[in-house]
Amino acid sequence: MKRIDGKPVSPLVLIVDDDSTTRSILQGILAGAGFRTAVAGDVAGAWAGIREHSPDLMLLDVNLPDGNGMDLCQKLQKEPSFGRMPVLFISANDELANKLRGFEVGGVDYISKPLAGAEVLARVGTHLRLKQSYEALMELQAENLNRLAVAQQNTMPQPQDMPEARFHAAIKQKLQAGGDFYDVIPSGENSVDYLVADASGHDLGASYWTAALKALVAEYANPLNSPADVLRALNNALGRILPPGAFFTLIYARLNRRSHRLILANAGHPPAIVTIAKSREALIVRQEGDVVGAFPDPVFGVTEMTVHPGDRLFLYSDGGVENGGTTTEGINRLVEECQAGSDVPLADLVPSLLKKISNAHDIIDDVVLLGVDV
Repeated sequence: MKRIDGKPVSPLVLIVDDDSTTRSILQGILAGAGFRTAVAGDVAGAWAGIREHSPDLMLLDVNLPDGNGMDLCQKLQKEPSFGRMPVLFISANDELANKLRGFEVGGVDYISKPLAGAEVLARVGTHLRLKQSYEALMELQAENLNRLAVAQQNTMPQPQDMPEARFHAAIKQKLQAGGDFYDVIPSGENSVDYLVADASGHDLGASYWTAALKALVAEYANPLNSPADVLRALNNALGRILPPGAFFTLIYARLNRRSHRLILANAGHPPAIVTIAKSREALIVRQEGDVVGAFPDPVFGVTEMTVHPGDRLFLYSDGGVENGGTTTEGINRLVEECQAGSDVPLADLVPSLLKKISNAHDIIDDVVLLGVDV
């Protein structure tokens, strides 16, 4: 039951009909059954009543003085706040074509005049119970989704837990949990591995495969396996368990701060960006490579380069460079932002960059950004 100021209240039904007698009859029927009511006599009044009362259900006449009830219902479906409110049409026109039109525009039921009190209460009660069940299901799904998101977040290491890795990461997901993923793994003396991966698909199923990926990376990331070896091992394992059409794009970096060597292995992923402290330039490390998990004998792009203290490495998922314009334009924007923030502490720069490249509010894909201080 809905609560107002913490107190339970009965459902509110908005009655929209241009006939005052019909409105009074419906008010009496509903009030006698314990429902709260509000009334309106035209489309303008209906909009005012919807915004003022946020009704749980609306009884809507088809023919109104200033418009058509079906047009009003169709517009309601596009309103995020009110699109799930059940609309029951009431009309003296009980022709099949008229009823079908009512369902097409989003109505959930159609009550013919003259009205029978028992029928009105039965139909109103049924659709309110369906609405309550749907809302309860949505709450349960939201709770489960939040648990999944927390579990997924907990699999990704945090900078405070690995200060020697000198990284900061930020993630924004289209859903609470998704297929974009990062990991940071010590892989030997003075050596740390960093990766960003993106599972195909934007649904919740993709989030489950990231757990498998993390477990496999933890097994293969060691001094005996080069980054390319790790990708090949991942491909062999994931190729056996991923469903048809599923795969990962992935970029894998191994940084040895003692030898100043950076190795990048790319599996169909957007290129890494390296900012050079001495020249204040930014390099786009372009690489070709097959995705992981789709082909039996993939080829991965591998690049080795020398880096120095003060340089920075940025790894990211494609959602960060596909929001507006071409991917090339998105990468160039990110490069400019990385250069402009060369003097900004990484802990401040990474979340700021994520906000900019993900357009702050409306994202079309998950976004991960991982920054590393050499």
